[in-house]
Amino acid sequence: MSSYMLAQLQLKYGFANLARYEAAMVTIRELFEAQGISLVAGTVTQVGPLYEAFNLWEIEDQGHLERALNAMTLGDPRALEAMGELDATVEHEQTRFLGSLAFAGSANSA
Repeated sequence: MSSYMLAQLQLKYGFANLARYEAAMVTIRELFEAQGISLVAGTVTQVGPLYEAFNLWEIEDQGHLERALNAMTLGDPRALEAMGELDATVEHEQTRFLGSLAFAGSANSA
């Protein structure tokens, strides 16, 4: 059974903020992937609340994110710059930890 983390983020309004968010997430993705956290999907709403982003990450278990954050070199200038950009472009973030259901099979088998 796979475990996932779903991050739901309300971005500040505007295409410029969306572009800044996407650029920062390139670095965040690299940092997470170096810790074994895989991005399954990164999306933004096209209908509904504007500039709402969803990132689905595959993780080992609920403690994986905490272990990964503790292992990251957050003093890395790239990490600091990316986190600063996220602070400037994200209004609100909500995180959920999810488990897969048996009928869904493996996300990588499709």
